Amino acid sequence: MGSVLMTGDLHGNTSHAIDLLQVAVREECERMFVLGDFGAWEHTAAGRRYFDVVDRVARKKKVRVYFLDGNHDKSSLLHELYGSEPDDEGFLVCRKNIRYAPRGHRWTWEGTRFAAFGGAYSVDKGWRLAAEAQRERKAERRRQFGSARRPATEGTLWFPEEQMTDAECAALLAADSTPVDVLLTHDKPRAADPDWNRKNLPECLPNQDRVQRVVDALRPRLALHGHLHYRYTDQVGDTRVEGLGADPEASHPIGYESSDSWLVLPLPYAPEVAAEREIA
Repeated sequence: MGSVLMTGDLHGNTSHAIDLLQVAVREECERMFVLGDFGAWEHTAAGRRYFDVVDRVARKKKVRVYFLDGNHDKSSLLHELYGSEPDDEGFLVCRKNIRYAPRGHRWTWEGTRFAAFGGAYSVDKGWRLAAEAQRERKAERRRQFGSARRPATEGTLWFPEEQMTDAECAALLAADSTPVDVLLTHDKPRAADPDWNRKNLPECLPNQDRVQRVVDALRPRLALHGHLHYRYTDQVGDTRVEGLGADPEASHPIGYESSDSWLVLPLPYAPEVAAEREIA
């Protein structure tokens, strides 16, 4: 019987990513799956270095890292760079030991059927757009004084593709709406009700409704997500929902512990087996 280390948002936090790879080794997990906001910022030098370091450590520890896209991952660039290089399971190969699960991707591990649906709304969208505009103003002033540099500013902090559209959600479900055992998302399903929720603005709800549509259509026994930066468990109909915390720098609920950011998913997934290992 194998297992997967499921984790919440990493936000490009290299030290936290390395800590979780060590947890994966300790828990005898050959796979680690990040539920969005992995830190896919390869339009920056720091983002490329982050990928390289995580890949190097993962190879050393013999753990393969998978992730779906969060609202703070530049998923359009992932498709541009790696869309022509899927592996034999359909994941996009970003590095030798780093794989990306596009929205709607399905696969099977040890008899357990999975589906991944990334994306969410950024509550800090306004700040990110203002920061991009400020960068553009600075770049324009430099050009006026003779600078030949024309750095990209638009789409560097806020990514227009950050959440699913209704059309995208409908198309993915129309393509395949057969049930799965485990659903992996970045955003929470609308009906899930954590006792602490930092993503409850009206603008957040349409994407939560889309995730709820996916849950209702695919009827998973287990749904896991990140995004809230908060560890909780809920039951939505026949689906158990597990929300995971994020890296320590982004998680501030009272009583947060690093262990809130991960759980071990035994494979093949069965509720009765999982209950014995503290995942019902």
